[in-house]
Amino acid sequence: MDLLSSPHIPPSLIGAITIYPLLFATLGKLQWVKNILPPKADTQKHYHLSNKIVASLHSTIMTVTGTYLLVSVDWSANDIATYKTALTPFLVGLELGYLTQDTAFEFYQRVRFGVGSNLILFHHVAVILGSVYYLVALTINYPGPYFIGMLSLMNMSTPILHYRWALQSRGRTFMSSKLKRFIDTALLVTYFWCRIFGNWWMGVAVGAKLGVSWYQAPFHISKKFTILTTTMFLMNVVWWLILAKQWLKSVNTFYFTKKPTKKTE
Repeated sequence: MDLLSSPHIPPSLIGAITIYPLLFATLGKLQWVKNILPPKADTQKHYHLSNKIVASLHSTIMTVTGTYLLVSVDWSANDIATYKTALTPFLVGLELGYLTQDTAFEFYQRVRFGVGSNLILFHHVAVILGSVYYLVALTINYPGPYFIGMLSLMNMSTPILHYRWALQSRGRTFMSSKLKRFIDTALLVTYFWCRIFGNWWMGVAVGAKLGVSWYQAPFHISKKFTILTTTMFLMNVVWWLILAKQWLKSVNTFYFTKKPTKKTE
């Protein structure tokens, strides 16, 4: 079988593995990208920034395409689990290609800079395995476009996360500003909506289709979908709880903790 024509290897997978690293390398050489960070920023910071720009671009493409998929299909006339569309393997291939190169970035920065997040690495590896499983086992007969479209919307909060990182990297002024609290709140709400509420809504949609409650839905559909969405849901809940804890601490410190006043003679 020709590799490029295989239903298990969509062109978007090959494109992502090729284009994203090239974009990453190009960004690292552009002066306007370097100017985003303070002059004293080290090589690791600039390396991280380029990766975050690539991630934000990828997330935007996934969100826009996933939204188009969800609103362009008449789900009342087509089965939400088995309706076939070319956008489904495109989205899965793009996500798999991005996560593959981003996981390589995680390993590389550990070797070069001695830094890295075990939680991010675990998240990437888990999604990669899930994407590979999907392409190998489901592409031909059970493409599940509704599920893939909803999962694609999980990328919606990523640009906000990386924009916050860029502002934080510019100095302490942002850390003590109301703008930080606003962005933190936007991130918390968006993350909950697209990564937790979205997963729950898939259960509601499936339940409505099958005539059962949302919590019964996972037991009435293929385990192929249940395992993937449940795993993603649990990981996203952990991430959101971490964000919520940071948000509470930030808001409490900014609005409710009294700053010591200087005594005057």
